[in-house]
Amino acid sequence: MSAVADDLLVPRRTIPRVYYTRSVGWIWAVPIAAAAVVLFLLVRSLSHRGIDVTVTFDEASGMVAASTKVLYRGLETGTVSSLALSPDGKHVIAHLDLDKRMREYLRSGTKFYLHGAHPSLADLSSLTAVLSGPSIVLVPGKGAPQEHFVGTASSPPEALEVAVPYQVTFAGDVDGLQPGSAVTLFGFTVGVIRSVGLALDPQTGRVSVPVVLALDPTRFHIHRGGGSSWTALMNAALDQLTRQGLRAELTRSPPFVGPEEVTLDMMPDSAPAALRLDGSLPEIPAVEGNALGDLPRKLDRLPIEQIADNVRAITDHLKALSASPQLQDSIKHLDRTLAALDKTVHQAGPEIAPTLESVHQTVDSLRQTASTIDGMALATQRIVGDSPDSPNGNLEQSLREFTEASRAVRTFADYLDSHPEALIRGR
Repeated sequence: MSAVADDLLVPRRTIPRVYYTRSVGWIWAVPIAAAAVVLFLLVRSLSHRGIDVTVTFDEASGMVAASTKVLYRGLETGTVSSLALSPDGKHVIAHLDLDKRMREYLRSGTKFYLHGAHPSLADLSSLTAVLSGPSIVLVPGKGAPQEHFVGTASSPPEALEVAVPYQVTFAGDVDGLQPGSAVTLFGFTVGVIRSVGLALDPQTGRVSVPVVLALDPTRFHIHRGGGSSWTALMNAALDQLTRQGLRAELTRSPPFVGPEEVTLDMMPDSAPAALRLDGSLPEIPAVEGNALGDLPRKLDRLPIEQIADNVRAITDHLKALSASPQLQDSIKHLDRTLAALDKTVHQAGPEIAPTLESVHQTVDSLRQTASTIDGMALATQRIVGDSPDSPNGNLEQSLREFTEASRAVRTFADYLDSHPEALIRGR
């Protein structure tokens, strides 16, 4: 075999060539892009993450994680991120995720209110929570920065431009008065209730309920001038009003079903008093007793027996009136007259006119009926008119109806006397 043939039968070896370059291959673009996306999402998540704030409530009251909103001036500024029990198991800790722009409002004086926790007809705005659930309302305050708060399960109180504290001490039950309730003067809200407490005098054993109010001088239309403080101006004004009879009392608005509130009212007949300035807070005198607590006693003082006797006397008079022979005879006579008139009209056809004599008889009968009705009304008035317990309601209405009926019958009689053909042709 020749050398050429040997070369054709032996396979040639492939020798690889290695090239070195400083550029990155395109194959690495996929993992690099994936890492870039992950990094972007991480940075975006961290940049959009808000402020973590914890608020402690007595109970959850319908709050739902990732659903319950946090509102400031009606705008959504965050949500409840999670809910958990406190270590002692007596409270619920709500973790809030708030917008970063709310950081400046997170101070020690800031309050959180769980609006709609207890829907009530007394607070119509809370009824929306029946469908949408409660919401947390942030009310800014002053103080040092803070991120842990204690919330209140109630609607936020009305915001005051200026708040001057005062105290009112009630001697009886305040019937569920809550902080945040309104303080009114002549129907206008002039302040809110800050706190409701309980005090016991160990020497006398007297139990009282001190209530701290926050009154706004601007709502009294007091204008500050000459560098005077709001407290001094408000004290001077309330002292003058108190000497003229200003007193604080517990009321409900609307009565019986509305929320409890403190009302400032002028009571000139009350015992002389002045604004007390010897305590920790200026004190406005309260009315003697409790308007809400005294209600059962006031009801007990109503003359129930006398009212019942008057009702019984009125009933007896009505029975005597209905059983009066004069009334029975008048009704029977009126019935006979109307029956005779109806018979006359039906017997007279378009071709048979009633005689003038029958018309006159009908007119006379109607006038006699009117006189009978007048007599019946006069007799009724005599039965009940001289009694001190005579009614002035339904019975007087019945007498007026009798009089109107008599007038109508007389008018009809006069018309028939002038137009006898009306029995056939109609009026």
